Amino acid sequence: MGLTSGGFFGFLIVVAVAATAAIIWWWPKFARSGIGPFLARIGLFLTAQFALILVLLAGVNNYFLFYASWSDLMGTNNQGVNVQLNNNSSGPSRPQGAGQPLARQVTTIGQKKKADPAKDGQIEQVEIRGDRTGLTTQAYVYLPPQYFQKKFDKRRFPVMFDFTGFPGVPEQLITRMNVPATATREMNAGQVQPMVIVMLRPTPTSLMPKDTECTDVPGGPQVLSFYSQDLPERLMSTYRVATGEHSWGVMGDSTGGYCAVKLAMTHSDRFTAAVSMAGYFYPRQDWQTGDLYAGNKQVKSDNSLIWRLQHLPPPPISVLVTTSPDGEKDYGEARKFLQLAAAPMATDKILVPGGGHNPHTWKRVTPSALQWMSAHLAHEGP
Repeated sequence: MGLTSGGFFGFLIVVAVAATAAIIWWWPKFARSGIGPFLARIGLFLTAQFALILVLLAGVNNYFLFYASWSDLMGTNNQGVNVQLNNNSSGPSRPQGAGQPLARQVTTIGQKKKADPAKDGQIEQVEIRGDRTGLTTQAYVYLPPQYFQKKFDKRRFPVMFDFTGFPGVPEQLITRMNVPATATREMNAGQVQPMVIVMLRPTPTSLMPKDTECTDVPGGPQVLSFYSQDLPERLMSTYRVATGEHSWGVMGDSTGGYCAVKLAMTHSDRFTAAVSMAGYFYPRQDWQTGDLYAGNKQVKSDNSLIWRLQHLPPPPISVLVTTSPDGEKDYGEARKFLQLAAAPMATDKILVPGGGHNPHTWKRVTPSALQWMSAHLAHEGP
């Protein structure tokens, strides 16, 4: 019986009902005093409560699809994933950086006690304030080992943003998703070119706990502009990164995946490639977002990635969509997006066997996603 199957959920309901009925039936028999009857009553009560909790947990999992299978739940689903390639595309140029360099602080999160930057890379914690938007966010910047090696001292490295889901914290990308460790391993093995990875939330820290969906809110915070203009400019003024065309990409999971593709589609002059890990393609509106569109249907449509493909010329970008037919609630949206995409947009996909909407699934996809992103970004210099 599958973890998310109706049969398993029905079985749990039957067990819960039976356990409750057992309490009602047996309780009078154990109503007398004594340690034995007392322990029996506790056992009956705990059994019924446990059964009800299992029903609740299964129902929540079936709705949100955190785990798609038993192996996914137990963390033993380590099947490999393959990128299903269609074609390639590239993006246009972008402006030079501006603004004052960021204050940088080396962090030991996710690093060895005696890490050597030239072998292990380096993670720096930064706080970024946008000159245009006035928004502020905290982020972690991963610098690859090659950034500190003499033979690469003339190179300007490509950049990839990596967004968490909402309301995730960037530390999860380091400690749970192991993005820097995976990148270091792949780069040192020659499977991924050296790149700078910026790990952050899809909502600026200064706006938390509101979910802004990476939106330029009419009359409100200009979040899309912050990520597409303020953030790249501050990074270019601080780090040895490429500023020309084909050098910037963006990746994310869940809400971060929606933001990744949205940034690339709306700012193809800045981002040439995007990876959506279990992202959605229609804008969400709930108690966490509030009304991000000032009641304007057209503004909301502009933030729908499906609507943009149906009504606007496709941008010259490459998009990798990772999803699962087994455990992704938004699998249908992903299929529709891939079907609508047309040249000059190029799309590839990863269908994750037995994957659910959870970090374990995204962690499985990360090596392939990094390799795909590496193939779509260009460095500058030798």
